[in-house]
Amino acid sequence: MMKNAVLCCSAWILAAAMASTAQQLPKPTPEMQAIIDKDTSRHFGDAPAEASPLASDLSPALTPEAIDKVTRKVADWQLQRSEPYWDQIWTSSVMYAGFMAASDQTGNPKYRDAMAKMAAGFHYGFRNKLPNADDQSIAQAYLELYLEGHKQNKELLDQTRTALDSVIGLPTLRPGDDRIPWWWCDSLFMAPPVWVRMYEATGEPKYVDYLNTQWARTYAVLWDKDEHLYARDQSYFGKLGPNGKKIFWSRGEGWVMGGLARTIDSLPQDDPHRAFYLQNLRELAARLATLQDKDGLWHASLLDAEHFPAPEVSGSALIVFGMAYGVNKGYLDAATYRPVIERAWHAMVSEHIYADGRLGGIQQTGAEPAYYLPSSSFNYGVGGFLLAAAELHTMVTPHLSADIVANVDAAEYAKKHLPSPEHPKLKNILLVGDSTMRNGSGDGKNNQMGWGDELAQFFDTKKVNVVNRAIGGRSSRTYITEGHWTETLKLVKPGDVILVQFGHNDTGPLDDHDRARGSINGVSDESKDIYNPVRHVNETVYTFGRYLDEYVKEGQAKGATVILCSLVPRKNWKDGHIERQTSTYRGWTQTIAERDHVGFIDLNEMVGRVYDQMGQNAVEAMFGDPHTHTTAAGATLNAAAVVSGLKALKDDPLADDFSAKGKTISAYIP
Repeated sequence: MMKNAVLCCSAWILAAAMASTAQQLPKPTPEMQAIIDKDTSRHFGDAPAEASPLASDLSPALTPEAIDKVTRKVADWQLQRSEPYWDQIWTSSVMYAGFMAASDQTGNPKYRDAMAKMAAGFHYGFRNKLPNADDQSIAQAYLELYLEGHKQNKELLDQTRTALDSVIGLPTLRPGDDRIPWWWCDSLFMAPPVWVRMYEATGEPKYVDYLNTQWARTYAVLWDKDEHLYARDQSYFGKLGPNGKKIFWSRGEGWVMGGLARTIDSLPQDDPHRAFYLQNLRELAARLATLQDKDGLWHASLLDAEHFPAPEVSGSALIVFGMAYGVNKGYLDAATYRPVIERAWHAMVSEHIYADGRLGGIQQTGAEPAYYLPSSSFNYGVGGFLLAAAELHTMVTPHLSADIVANVDAAEYAKKHLPSPEHPKLKNILLVGDSTMRNGSGDGKNNQMGWGDELAQFFDTKKVNVVNRAIGGRSSRTYITEGHWTETLKLVKPGDVILVQFGHNDTGPLDDHDRARGSINGVSDESKDIYNPVRHVNETVYTFGRYLDEYVKEGQAKGATVILCSLVPRKNWKDGHIERQTSTYRGWTQTIAERDHVGFIDLNEMVGRVYDQMGQNAVEAMFGDPHTHTTAAGATLNAAAVVSGLKALKDDPLADDFSAKGKTISAYIP
């Protein structure tokens, strides 16, 4: 009893101390309160005098599971509050960027689906003609939706193109206004990611040229070479704060950190200005690390903690986002910055998230440091927080990024990271494909699993080895050109079976600066000579069918039986049915199978039929991300379909090798 009393007393003392500290914080002046009231009336957020208690069900631990729980709690609260008031203004567009990141992070499609609904509701339009950087910022969500939708929505692209083209020739902000287009540092978050994604979407150099030109102009004016920070705008030159020091606003620096991350991420690898952006990221990150408060966050006025003692969450979150991005990509030293990031995340989660999901400590709109209540929450700050959470999730999730893979010796990677037969004398079932066959390292992280890692349960592993050699992100082309097929062939012996499945990743460009993994459509002998900017080599690219033919011919030359599988369906519904591939990758795979007289398993149709019978709600649980990657349960379903397809072949080479579970699967009937 005494122990409980002591604990209660300690909790009461702690609560009283926190309340006392909150009371000592400066309160908003009447002028600041007027801005808060205006922001509240416009549904950006609010700052109630009282809020619910701080959340007790969240952990600041840097694990994927803990970060996902934090993200869902904050994102769900914000989505419910904001959805009735979607707007095209910058405050909302930052939130939209955060929702897009939250869907990618958690695998929950509802945030991205809400963004698609929002964008369509605005007909992909903008607030104003001759849109400035703030007006352009909504196109970050538009273009992400366009790029993730495989560039199908022409209306979406055309609306953004028209908006950007209307200002691309203006030497100043607008006719009659002599300010440069990006005259305030916030604009470096709002506009550059739009312009670089427009280049990514169209391949037109004029968009990235405009980006480079305008950022350089802003840097020349606003970058303080002594403090290694950006002035908010020219009106702050020579302006001093209450302590006699220059005024640098944490959210302003956060905008730049976030803008650098989101710009660098889509900038061509060979762009001559890339080094400038990386150097700017490093300089700004180094300076901000020295200004972190002992509580883990940054004050609204970076050089004046005395007069602005409250931690400010929106600026802190954006700073964390930029730093975490730099660490994840190898641009910033992990040993230096990870402790900074961890302290900040711990403070935000432990001290600024309320029981209902409210994220507090966010300064109202403005252009300089101000005062605000601990409960103060506005949508743009939540957007920055969700971006930070997504990067932290990436930081603590084991992965091998695409740019690292592109710069390692492919044969060595294949040897070290792909499995070999456990019992070399046994027959092998070798699996060759992409992430729908083997997701990540095949351990089910992020609730995603490829069907190849669930196939062994259907076979007697005393008779056969099931060897999953698939690699996420690979196309029919890059699995060969990176050397993985050569390494797999070394394992093949007469009597083995090779299952091949590609198509999900062959739709990309032939020579983009990100992955350069696309193949030419069709099954003809068409080819195209390109320079591969990822591998830095000249390359002849062939059709999808030509690459499949190579797997068949070279596998057969080693004495193996090669079986081609059509790609498993994505979770895309239309009129109550899962959408099927017909004349493209599914059809091309079947054409090559028939032409080369090898087995064909039509997983696209087989699994699609099962999904149709299950219904949309039941199928939802089969996926670990919005559209493509299955859970372990979904992977098992797909693997069972492979077994059913094998049994339907005229000559099943594995008929005698099924396990007791495999024997219960019946042959597929078309």
